[in-house]
Amino acid sequence: MEASGSEAAARVRAGSPPRLVAVRGAGAGARAARPTARLVVFLGVADDASGRVAAALLAHRSKGRVLAVSASTATVELDPVVVASLAEVGVDLARCRTRPPSPRLLQQAGLVVVMGYVRDAPATATRTEDWCIDDPRGKDAATVRFIRDAIDRRVQRLLIRLGVAVPAGRAP
Repeated sequence: MEASGSEAAARVRAGSPPRLVAVRGAGAGARAARPTARLVVFLGVADDASGRVAAALLAHRSKGRVLAVSASTATVELDPVVVASLAEVGVDLARCRTRPPSPRLLQQAGLVVVMGYVRDAPATATRTEDWCIDDPRGKDAATVRFIRDAIDRRVQRLLIRLGVAVPAGRAP
């Protein structure tokens, strides 16, 4: 996932994630030609905290090319430390709402990302994967940043796998 050899390695060592470049044809104009938008549902296991962070980061990084939804049976109050951590990277967490999971929502999803470990994946989902990441709520600012960055790296790799973005330096 390196952007351009040593430049990307230096950014990773400095703690900066690699930059992404939008894939030609994956933007707003392509959506008009393709009737079904990509939908990724982040399914919270115990609550919506990490799923909401992941959905907000995916929506931010994809710039509208992927629809990101946070889903959970339990919603929690926003943690001010988590909100501040996301604001540092230009994401307004308050704009990301959590929906209750429904069979219809899970069926429509191209991918359901389970935020935690569930022995039985949702049966109605086409494709699922587990992202076992700590809950950022109640943690100190440095730990929340670490969790935010871990989720952000996974979000960026997901965008590459979906064909929506490529690492800078590898633009088609």
